[in-house]
Amino acid sequence: MKLRFLSVCFVILGMFMVVSSLNAKGLKGAPPPFDGSKKVHVALIRQMTEGEFMQTYRAGAQVQANLLGIKLTVFGKSMDNQAEANFVYQAINMGVDGIIIDHGLSETMRKPAADAIKAGIPVVAFDVDLKNPKIPQIAQDDEKLGMLALKALVKDFNGKANVGYVSIAGILPLDKRDRSWQKIKKEYPGIKEIVKTGTLESPIAAKNADQVKAVLRAHPEINAFFAPYDELGKGVVLALREMGLQNKAKVYTADISTQDIREMIKPDSPWAATAATNPAAIGAVSVRAIALKIANIKIPHDILIPPMLFTAEELRKLNIKNMKQLRKKFPKFNSVNLLNYPWIPVDKKGLF
Repeated sequence: MKLRFLSVCFVILGMFMVVSSLNAKGLKGAPPPFDGSKKVHVALIRQMTEGEFMQTYRAGAQVQANLLGIKLTVFGKSMDNQAEANFVYQAINMGVDGIIIDHGLSETMRKPAADAIKAGIPVVAFDVDLKNPKIPQIAQDDEKLGMLALKALVKDFNGKANVGYVSIAGILPLDKRDRSWQKIKKEYPGIKEIVKTGTLESPIAAKNADQVKAVLRAHPEINAFFAPYDELGKGVVLALREMGLQNKAKVYTADISTQDIREMIKPDSPWAATAATNPAAIGAVSVRAIALKIANIKIPHDILIPPMLFTAEELRKLNIKNMKQLRKKFPKFNSVNLLNYPWIPVDKKGLF
C-alpha cells in the first residue's frame, strides 16, 4: 500500500513541477518576491517523518510550494531532536527565505527558531509551540479532535468503559489531546483509565503493539483504547489481532489515511472511530503561511485546522475504501479555507 501511495504522490508532484516552472516569471498580482523579482527558497524542517499522515502533509506542502514557484528543501531525521535543531542552522547558512518547522520539542527548537528570526528569516511552526510572538503557530484543533473521538467512545459504551490510554507526554498535539482525555474522565466517572503506555520508537506501530500486548495480559478487563495518533492506534489494532482479541476491545484514534480506512472497514476490525483533519491541506496552509510572512503580509499568530469525526460504521455504509473516496463523499474535508489570497494559486484537483 505504501508503495502505491508514494507512487501517486510522485505523479502528483511531477505534474506540479511543470506548474512551478510556469510560475518562474512571477504570479499575477503578487507582492515581491512572488512577482518574479526573486526565486523563493523555503526549508521544511521535520521531526516526524514516519507514517502516512506525515507523508501526506509533505505532499500537500510540496504541491502548494510548486504552485507558488517556491523551491522547497526538506530536512528530516525521524525523532532525532538534535538533528532537527541542527537542520535549522543548516537552513540559515543556506540563506533560505523562510523556514517551516514541522513538529519537534519546544526546548530544543526555541533557540534555533529564534536565531533564524534574528538572522532575518521568517519562521512558521506546525504542531510545536516555539513560544515566540513572531512565529505563527499552525495546529489541528487538537482539543476538539481529541474530544470528537472520546465522545464517540462515551456514546458507544454508554459512559462506562475500562480504557487503555496510549499516548506520549511532551509532544504538543498529544498534550493538547490529553486535555480532552482529562476532561472526559472528570465528566464521565464511568470512563476509567486502567493503564497508560506509548512510545514513538520506530517502527511506531510495532513497538506500541508489543507494549499493548503486555498490557492486555496484565489487564484483561480493558475493553476500549484511546490512542490519539493513528500510528499508535495501528499498534493497538495489531496487538489485538495478534492476540485474537479484536472483538474484545474497541479503538478510538486521531488522524486518517487510506491504510487506516482499509483497517477500519474490515468486518471484524476493532477500530471504531477516528477524528481527523486533511494532512495535505495542513501542508498547504503551512506553505501559504510562510509565503505570506516572506511577502511581509500580517497573518494570525494562531491558525487552527478544524477536524471531523469518521466512524467505521459510517465508512462501511458509504462504501469508502480510500482517501480519494473519502474526499469525494466529504467535500468539506478537502479544503481548509485559511490564508487564501487572490494571487495564491490553489489546487484544483481536490487534494486540499
